[in-house]
Amino acid sequence: MDHAAHIEETIQGIYHALEHPGAHPAETGLSAIDNWIDALDGLGGSALTGLQGELRNLRGYVQSDDRPAIANSLQHLGQETSRMARDMHDGVGDHLRHLGQVLITAAGNLKMS
Repeated sequence: MDHAAHIEETIQGIYHALEHPGAHPAETGLSAIDNWIDALDGLGGSALTGLQGELRNLRGYVQSDDRPAIANSLQHLGQETSRMARDMHDGVGDHLRHLGQVLITAAGNLKMS
């Protein structure tokens, strides 16, 4: 699966989870987080290492069902994803900007619930 397809799959998963919050067991979310950690592994760069660290934090928050921490982590991931995509002017950049917006929206929705 290419990066754009992986990003789009993640976006659709987040949308579905927001629309049907009770239908998504934690295991599904943990699997998606693990897939992203693996996808970023070995790509290098301090920004990606930081994202991997935040994804690991998010994984722990999901396991412990710490909703405020999940929301804060999603917010941080969304901001960092958007920042990284700012100078990318291709299809992957567009998908990353969209993912950043979706993560920030998901954080806001979680904070309000």
